[in-house]
Amino acid sequence: MLECQVWWATPADVRSRHVELLDEVERARRERYVRPADRDRFTVGVAVTRLAAGALLGVAPERVPLDRTCAGCGAPHGRPVIDGGPHLSVSHSGERVVVALTGGPVGVDVEEDAGRLTEGVAGQLLGPDEAADLRDLGPAARRRGLLEYWTRKEAVLKATGDGLRVPLTDLRMSAPDEPPRLLAWEDRPGLAGRLTLRTLTPGPGYAACLALIDQPDARIREESAGPLLT
Repeated sequence: MLECQVWWATPADVRSRHVELLDEVERARRERYVRPADRDRFTVGVAVTRLAAGALLGVAPERVPLDRTCAGCGAPHGRPVIDGGPHLSVSHSGERVVVALTGGPVGVDVEEDAGRLTEGVAGQLLGPDEAADLRDLGPAARRRGLLEYWTRKEAVLKATGDGLRVPLTDLRMSAPDEPPRLLAWEDRPGLAGRLTLRTLTPGPGYAACLALIDQPDARIREESAGPLLT
């Protein structure tokens, strides 16, 4: 059975030896982060990616052929890709870093419930039906609903490779109190039947979602990356 590995880590897991796993491009990107917490999140994400993918490929983590070339401009700031697979997706927010690895297109997103998704964001996130789903909720439930919608849509757009080039309002998702599903996307009418969406378990104060394309039977395994990093 196909397996999707989902690895959870925190910025506090970073050690100096993890920096040694980064290639020249990744080290340069790491140094551009101003805040130490942002550098640590990036470093841990790269380290988990290289360690987990190296184990799957049977190569040393520093030899995993990660390519970060942007499809739009050719600069080395694109999403990470491994030539020949596995497919991967990385996300981080607050004290959570998550890496997903599997045999087909995958997207993962985690968001901290830190009040950043305000009513101003709702207009860029929700279609009319989705806005109606949240209209009668109290402040806390509405904020949680915005988080669920955000992570579900981000995960889908990461899996398709579109990213935020596509307006989030183009996607119509199931209500936050229902299992995650893509209900409609006018430009991709056949995608809903090919998507597998799963709510992940990042812990209190966070929301997270995983999106897989053409992998209906994949077994999803969530693990702490602590042992992997040590």
